[in-house]
Amino acid sequence: MTISDFFSLLGGLGLFLYGMKMMRGHLEQAASGRMPDLLKGLTGTSLRGFLAGTGITAAVQSSTAVMVLLIGFADAGIMTLTQTVWVILGANIGTTVTAQLTALNIKGIAPLFAFVGILLLFSKKERNQCVGGILSGLGIMFIGLAMVETSVRPLGDSRYFCALLTECQNPLTGILAGTVFTALLQSSTASVAILQTLANNGLVGIRQSIYIVFGQNMGTCFTALLAAGGASMNAKRTAVLHLLVNILGTALFLILGFLLPFPRWMEQLAPHEPARQIANVHTIFNVVTSLALLPFGGMLVKAVSVLVPEKKRR
Repeated sequence: MTISDFFSLLGGLGLFLYGMKMMRGHLEQAASGRMPDLLKGLTGTSLRGFLAGTGITAAVQSSTAVMVLLIGFADAGIMTLTQTVWVILGANIGTTVTAQLTALNIKGIAPLFAFVGILLLFSKKERNQCVGGILSGLGIMFIGLAMVETSVRPLGDSRYFCALLTECQNPLTGILAGTVFTALLQSSTASVAILQTLANNGLVGIRQSIYIVFGQNMGTCFTALLAAGGASMNAKRTAVLHLLVNILGTALFLILGFLLPFPRWMEQLAPHEPARQIANVHTIFNVVTSLALLPFGGMLVKAVSVLVPEKKRR
């Protein structure tokens, strides 16, 4: 991999993150900034909270943004810890939409999306500007992803990189790699998209990817933990609750992985489509984890209260 490839990798990643931020911003604008009010108004019951977390996260394409909002609400006493647990479980499902989106092979027409979107940004109508921002953000995302895909191809000739990926076949190593990489990027969406790109280039297989995806789900909790630093006890418990959900999900799927031929099922579900296989792993992990933990929301709240106890007053 040359220095030019490395710069192309950084540029592509930058474009992807910028496009994602641009699209998210205009989606929120299209909702007229009502996302916080929607989140507060739709969490009256466990089912409504769960559906709100799923729908809003799918719309804004960021579980991190929803988590930061939840921590803010918990810190201000607007939402209880019990209310946040249902939204967190729903948000984990909503965040799978982007991985499925990036698995689509639309890189060839991505410049057209960007061009049409930018033209609409010059419109005087706010609605057209919002649509333009969403389209151009989507186009820029895929242009960046195409740059990343081109720049990582030479890595296939690197014996050091191949040796590193071989280590990821070990469950713990793969989980650690996914956690650290996602924590550094502070975006599971970008982390999963890069993993899909590596898979499309034949650099990583489904057996390695599965464990990395598990780690990516835990790495995405890092931003929420940072946001909760110095906040109230309820805010800290909300962040730890998010981490606990993903740790339990990882433990569940590690057990299932040893008992069932999970990698083979993923291959059969989308033959010859590595990016789609990874998107499916990400989706199944989050959907199964959230549905499995849904009946135990109250127990999760009690567990977090024990893990993050009230400080004793002197």
